[in-house]
Amino acid sequence: MSMARAEKELKGHHVLAMIVAFFGVIFGVNFLMAYLANATWSGLVVENGYVASQSFNSDLARAKAQEALGWNVGFSHDRDSVTVAFADAKGASIDTLNLTGRLQRTVTDRQDQQLTFAWMGSGLYSAPARLGPGLWEVEIDGKGGGVAGYHKIFRFVVNP
Repeated sequence: MSMARAEKELKGHHVLAMIVAFFGVIFGVNFLMAYLANATWSGLVVENGYVASQSFNSDLARAKAQEALGWNVGFSHDRDSVTVAFADAKGASIDTLNLTGRLQRTVTDRQDQQLTFAWMGSGLYSAPARLGPGLWEVEIDGKGGGVAGYHKIFRFVVNP
């Protein structure tokens, strides 16, 4: 004895519902990702790219002059501080700098911190910082030591 099974027929409104559901999911995920990307970081690096580009040659000249100093600059960090070490081309410590800095995440500005460096002796300058796990960037500016300005950026990772 065999039972006959009724086969369901695929009709146009079923296909339409499947296509609408498929593209609805695709569009929904895309809009969610676009919203989250836009809400978490503005993407703004400089206020006006054209104006920033006008100082390119002078920035390049400053960078070459800074490189010509031959200074050896080291960087270290722990969970509570960042430390920068300065030595001149002959290896003598540079102890006459006035340093400021900015600590920031590379993809958001929510944990940015201003750094106030204190001279620790022997060319070492240290600043308190709150460092969580992840990728960080510290930008330092210094005056003194026979130069009008010194600028350097360090990128580093804090492991969990």
